[in-house]
Amino acid sequence: MADGGMAGGEALQKYLEGIAESLTKSSGLKVGFLEGSTYPDGTSVPMVAAVNEFGGTIDIPERVQTVYFRMNERTGDVGHRFVRAQRSNFAQEVVIPAHKITIPSRPFFRETIGDFSPEWGDDLAKLLVKNRYDVQASLESMGMIIKKQLQDRIVDLDNPRNAASTLRQKAGNNPLVDTGHMLNSVDYEVDT
Repeated sequence: MADGGMAGGEALQKYLEGIAESLTKSSGLKVGFLEGSTYPDGTSVPMVAAVNEFGGTIDIPERVQTVYFRMNERTGDVGHRFVRAQRSNFAQEVVIPAHKITIPSRPFFRETIGDFSPEWGDDLAKLLVKNRYDVQASLESMGMIIKKQLQDRIVDLDNPRNAASTLRQKAGNNPLVDTGHMLNSVDYEVDT
């Protein structure tokens, strides 16, 4: 070629080599509860997610706790049900003996993988074409897709239900959502 350009076959070969190089640069995608994510008190989010996923038994040590009641100011009778601190007008410290809590398995992660992973290969292939074989961008998009699928499963899960004692302590009745911290800790990372 007189202008110093490449012939069609050479250009295609160079383009394909660029795609191959791009494909080997990124080594993978991690989606879930990434190492180092914690609750404000330092509790590991991946550990809490694993206990919810597989179930388990937690040993609760003896402790002193303030319990709140609502007293009928007219009669002086104290109700037999606990209330939230802001609704109470009577509080008492009690010793709660050591005990175990059994948490049933709520396999949100395995169900997400089982339901959606058969589509992930095709989804990634479409993203690669859409992103002109930019592996980094395609894996970033795939990470967002899987993250949303996992978060949706956490929100939608409703069985097994919470124990009555748990329901009295939570704002809602979703077994995997209380403060929303675990839900919001779902993340992804593209390894390069």
